[in-house]
Amino acid sequence: MEKSRYEQLMDQKSGKLLLGSLAYGIVFEILLYRNMSGIGIPVLMLVTCLFLTGFFRMFERKIQKETVYYMTVMVLLGVSSTLTTSDFFIFCNWFGSIGLFFLILIHQFYEDRKWSFLYYTAVYLRMIFAPLGNLLSPFRAMIRCRKQKEGKEKSGNASFAGQIVLGMIFAVLLLLVIFPLLFSGDVVFASFVRMMTRNRNGWFFSPGKISLFLTGFVLCFAVWQAFVNYDPDPETEEKEERPIQIAGITCIAILTAVYLIFCLIQIGSLFFGHGMGLPEGYTYARYARSGFFELLGVSVLNLLIVLAVIHLFHPKRTMQRLLTVFSGCTYILIASSAYRMCMYIGAYQLTLGRVLVLWGLCVLSFILAGVIVNVYKKDFPLFRYSAAVCAGLYLILSLSRPDEWMARYNFAYKEEWIESYDEIQYLFSRDLLSAVDAEQISHLKGDPQNLISYCREVVDRYDNEPGWTYSIGEARAKHAAERFLEEYGHKI
Repeated sequence: MEKSRYEQLMDQKSGKLLLGSLAYGIVFEILLYRNMSGIGIPVLMLVTCLFLTGFFRMFERKIQKETVYYMTVMVLLGVSSTLTTSDFFIFCNWFGSIGLFFLILIHQFYEDRKWSFLYYTAVYLRMIFAPLGNLLSPFRAMIRCRKQKEGKEKSGNASFAGQIVLGMIFAVLLLLVIFPLLFSGDVVFASFVRMMTRNRNGWFFSPGKISLFLTGFVLCFAVWQAFVNYDPDPETEEKEERPIQIAGITCIAILTAVYLIFCLIQIGSLFFGHGMGLPEGYTYARYARSGFFELLGVSVLNLLIVLAVIHLFHPKRTMQRLLTVFSGCTYILIASSAYRMCMYIGAYQLTLGRVLVLWGLCVLSFILAGVIVNVYKKDFPLFRYSAAVCAGLYLILSLSRPDEWMARYNFAYKEEWIESYDEIQYLFSRDLLSAVDAEQISHLKGDPQNLISYCREVVDRYDNEPGWTYSIGEARAKHAAERFLEEYGHKI
């Protein structure tokens, strides 16, 4: 079978790719060791983007405009991680960065402009797991490079010597993992190594550092190999013109009629009713809370229904108009869900979950707009549009540090000191300390003991020593905690 152009380039430049992967593995270990939110994270994201750029040029791929956008968001997500102390947002920043990494590779390697949403999703999920099947590819590339250097004519001693060198390389790589484990597993062996090396630690590299280096090195090459090997073939998708089925029009028409009646009731009772016509025993806040999750679920289900209809049929004029009205009703459901949540927040203040729900409704609104465009324009890049919207809106949410303005909002409605230690962690997280100053909490009455204990825990927890692990968010929280203890610590 004839090799593709990418596979031919991979064979020609595997040596350079191995060196690049080796360098990336070293940088990966240095910046990520015991570090998930320090200043080394945005640096790692920037280095990753630079390595990607270099590899793309090696494979004669021009950097596209969308790729620049995705790379910018990746770096800014790294910046966001070092500005916050929220474990949730740090995790989501990493999740988003990895997702954008694979999206960049797909967009650069393949002609994805005319892919359908479902086909793009299938390719995306495939490529996330594809590197796992190529974990041995860097070692195969080493053997291949060695054979290329020796040449087909050479044999005998030269080939024998080459195999010995290659075996020594594999042994060294394996010993990087095995030796530290042996050193930690037996006291006598550890004492012997200390005596022979005259080093108290006995082994300079910890297993954690070695594992990170190997992870960065192997995955860097394996990801590249996976994308080179895979050749998506969108031509295999069904291309014949599928007629609009009467059953589909009937189903959407009935659903739309039901939604129109429901939306009229919503507009009358919820938006303009001011609590009139509510069931007996229901307060306005309880009514808002009772139907929120149901309406959110229906909104998401409607989005999936429209996507399914686009995939199953080629909507013509009648179906397009029905889907437009159907989507318009979905917007009213989204607005109703958001309005209910805002009323609930007015009664019970903010939590991270409630903020995320409002953010999710905003994202859903933008994606639904893209789906409506896709109803009329078959070639609209819905997957890439949705990914760009999610990335951009999440970046805004993450950089805005919602824990801070949540703390300010909640403290404005707080009259007593926080009674429960768990309430501090649940409502405010550690970003509360850098968000609230003494003037903002001077109106609180009662005993501040729980908050003082929490501040002492923060001071003891964060070292903030200079280096790649230095976190700006943790430094701000520790400084605020120390300031708070100076103000209130004497009361206990």
